[in-house]
Amino acid sequence: MIAKYRTIPMEILIYEAITRRLPDHHPRKPEFLSKLNRWKAGYKGEKEVDYFLSLFPDDDLTIFQYLRLPHQNGHFQIDTLIISTWFIAIIESKNLAGTIEVDPELDQLLQNFDGSEKAYSNPILQAEIQRSHLAKWLLKHQLPLPPIEIFVTISNPQTIIKNPAHHKEVAHRICRAARIPFRISTLKLKHTTEKLTKKDVKKVTRLLLKHHEPFIPDPPSFHIPLDLITGVQCPHCQTFRMERIHGTWLCQKCGKTAREAHKTAVKDYFLLYSPILSNIHLRNFLHINSEDTATRILHSMNLLINGTTKNRTYSPPKDFFS
Repeated sequence: MIAKYRTIPMEILIYEAITRRLPDHHPRKPEFLSKLNRWKAGYKGEKEVDYFLSLFPDDDLTIFQYLRLPHQNGHFQIDTLIISTWFIAIIESKNLAGTIEVDPELDQLLQNFDGSEKAYSNPILQAEIQRSHLAKWLLKHQLPLPPIEIFVTISNPQTIIKNPAHHKEVAHRICRAARIPFRISTLKLKHTTEKLTKKDVKKVTRLLLKHHEPFIPDPPSFHIPLDLITGVQCPHCQTFRMERIHGTWLCQKCGKTAREAHKTAVKDYFLLYSPILSNIHLRNFLHINSEDTATRILHSMNLLINGTTKNRTYSPPKDFFS
């Protein structure tokens, strides 16, 4: 059973909005495209795990596709969490190309790709930290603590995984994404004593869903350039030359129309500038003059309304970006 489905990370939506609105020859465009591609690769790796687990449905397992839970003064996040009555499994997903080598003694992952070598944090250590945080979270909420197993999946089938020192931990913890259902089956043979009742699993599931806190973007932390292109982008020719005419948007370049082209622009505003939008801010961002037109657009998007008519502002509801 899937208790929580994966959604597109907010970071991807933010970097898509930035790269969409940066001029083609902007000096920082390659930087943001690189960040966007890294986040997309990570998301693809997580989706690979979702796919292979879906090929072996198991009613005894409760699956959370991404969790972000409060911890001390911050949060910790888990790519994939699996709960059963016998054990809990944490899966950390990686999508790296080329050749990789994990060294648990030096706590690093080395990647060789296109003739260059890069070092990353040890993903097994990352999963161990998540295990520690989750164990403390369960104890804090007075919940039973079953064995917590950890795995790191490599989703790119062309990636070469090396373990020259023959570390048993690397061989046991790291596997291809396609292998993860079989590793979970092995855990069911290893852990034969039930540590959680079905009632316990339901309670843990309910509390995890209750305490999950989605990431809320803080635009200043992304160091967004100030010279982004404003306006409504044409979905046909991709230029920002659309004008609002008679209840629709007309592109001044290609001549095509699109009634709902403003929806992406409104989402971009929330992602890039502020979670609060006023009528005048919308007019300035979309390049429209009519206050009434702006009001109709805002009301048509089912946004949350705050304040009185004079000082009214709008904010995105839950799941607005899903």
